Amino acid sequence: MIRHIYALLVGIDEYLAPVSALKGCVNDVVAIKAYLEGRVESSDHLHVQTLFNQEATYSAIVARFRSHLRQAKNGDVVLFYYAGHGSQERTPREFWAIEPDHLHETLVCYDSRTPTGKDLADKELAKLIAEVAENNPQITIVLDCCHSGSGTREIDVTVRQTPADSRVRSLDQFLFSQGEIEQLTSTTEWTMPRGNHVLLSACRDRELAREVRIDGQNRGAFSYYLLDTLKQANGSLTIRELFKRTHALVSSKVTAQSPQLEATASSELDQPFLGGTIVERSAYFTVSYLENHWTIDAGAIHGIPQPSAGETTSLAIFPFNARTSDLKERSKAIGEAQVTEVLPQRSKVKITGIADLEPGQVFKAIATSLPLPPKGVVLVGDMFGLDLARTALQSSLYVKETQDSAELKLIARNNQYWITRSIDDRPLVSLVRSYTSETASQIVHRLEHIARWQNILELASPAISRIQPDAVQMQIYQNGRELQELEIRLSYQQDKHRLKQPSFKIKLKNTSNEALYCALLNLTDRYAVTAGLFEAGGIWLNPGEEVWALGNQPIYPTVPEKRWKQGITETRDILKLIVATTEFDATLLEQAEIDLPALPTRTVSRGQGTLNRLMNRVQHRALRAIPEEDEYDDWVTSQIVITTVRPRANAPIPVAERIAAHYVEADCDSGLESSRVVTAIVD
Repeated sequence: MIRHIYALLVGIDEYLAPVSALKGCVNDVVAIKAYLEGRVESSDHLHVQTLFNQEATYSAIVARFRSHLRQAKNGDVVLFYYAGHGSQERTPREFWAIEPDHLHETLVCYDSRTPTGKDLADKELAKLIAEVAENNPQITIVLDCCHSGSGTREIDVTVRQTPADSRVRSLDQFLFSQGEIEQLTSTTEWTMPRGNHVLLSACRDRELAREVRIDGQNRGAFSYYLLDTLKQANGSLTIRELFKRTHALVSSKVTAQSPQLEATASSELDQPFLGGTIVERSAYFTVSYLENHWTIDAGAIHGIPQPSAGETTSLAIFPFNARTSDLKERSKAIGEAQVTEVLPQRSKVKITGIADLEPGQVFKAIATSLPLPPKGVVLVGDMFGLDLARTALQSSLYVKETQDSAELKLIARNNQYWITRSIDDRPLVSLVRSYTSETASQIVHRLEHIARWQNILELASPAISRIQPDAVQMQIYQNGRELQELEIRLSYQQDKHRLKQPSFKIKLKNTSNEALYCALLNLTDRYAVTAGLFEAGGIWLNPGEEVWALGNQPIYPTVPEKRWKQGITETRDILKLIVATTEFDATLLEQAEIDLPALPTRTVSRGQGTLNRLMNRVQHRALRAIPEEDEYDDWVTSQIVITTVRPRANAPIPVAERIAAHYVEADCDSGLESSRVVTAIVD
């Protein structure tokens, strides 16, 4: 399949008064254009249009977005790159529910601040992206401007920000259609146009993007280090990898600027920049020099344990251009590091074995040992199968065999592996058949997956935190009423001839006297962890501010159709809110779901039309929307439990009886699921 790249590159140094001029935006666009022209395999497949200075009016940007980028088809690649001023403008009352500060973030066009001009608001950019997304290309947005991320350097610094526009536009002055305006003004359920895309931005929406002078040229700090990373990459970089190194370089070299990465679908982050299929990638830490210390980009909230009793986390250090396969070979490591101090979102390390360390260097690192004992697991059953499992366990950092009591049990019996709880021998995930080295590694990987999930679930507020437990309140609403129970049960309701799925909304409110960063995690009962209730994984809230998760859209917990047919009537999710005084990357905590044990299916009457049968094949489990005074950073956690119940007209066969019968019929071919409850954890 031929993949075409459609790029719209906008660089504005010269603005009409009263907007101040910049110096490096055109340079940024010229550089990224040259990179594209030099690295795309076939120039026939590259379609680049640029808008410089006076060309980049509001109407021209909108028109090129619609005429040029909308040519992209399924499988093609779209790149919108903007370098210029960013700003804000007062938002109409209709948007207040999703804008806690009552301000839009905007891109400042060449003619924005003229009497008849206007900025391009984030809501309008979202609509343009949604229009391009109708043909299903891969869309990447890069914004090097203020209120998109942040960064500074102490030499020849220019800020890419212009003062907020005090004018308040009426809804008909936006790009919205008349139908969208009518919907927005008549309902509280209006949703912003949304198309799948990835956004790489120079700074957070509360920060300032900086220009610096590098190599004798004015450049945006973010653009320079983004392109530097692309040039130095050994082969194709995934978007996640591209961002990690760019973020590390900007943060270590530019004061007060923290680039941000957002994606409507987290799987997009593991695709190569500017196209390609999803790639398998070993997890690694980025090592960089920040605030006079070598650090890794993970801390206590990511599961890095504090040094204890002379023991600490050890790391193997690799060059940044090391391939994924190299990270599996310790012999290719160029040095070692030990964690000396763990902060909430990062950890300080001491590097050994590398001569001539320079602050500008960036490395990859993998953990080789942890200071605290891994989760214990009891092994029982057939010796041959257990010996293979013991061999696989020897290299695990998360689980180890124990002879004492432990929460988890690994059973090898009848040429099958099971993972159960020791207390009741209930299978937690699907069985793994046959005894081989490969299947033993597979069952150990599932043990590690569960252990990581448990570590996040058990994460609790540190005893020394100065943040009050209720500093940020998480409020659950259903049908406009706040649900204040400690464990909230939501039930499907009979609606004529079908069960109607429940829904709720989540609002966060900062009741403290300081700005706090909030990340909301969803831990599902399939051992998945997602951070998608806020697009960037988290959000800053100033004192007194409040914000709705998922942009004020309803959240629908589910009892999946397949499990419901098997007699499972309750499901469980955990929403864990982590509140900190500094930003952290909550997406590092994410992990996919794993298979649960199968139960025998009983026939349930349901429409057999094509659409019904098609939807029966698609299962959704994650919560979703459908119909500076201290020398350390603080964080706290808390939680709320929500149970979702999907009743049945005819009571199902008791699960214990069905499982017992099924064990006999299928020779232990499946097992019992643990009961489910939707849980929310508020910090």
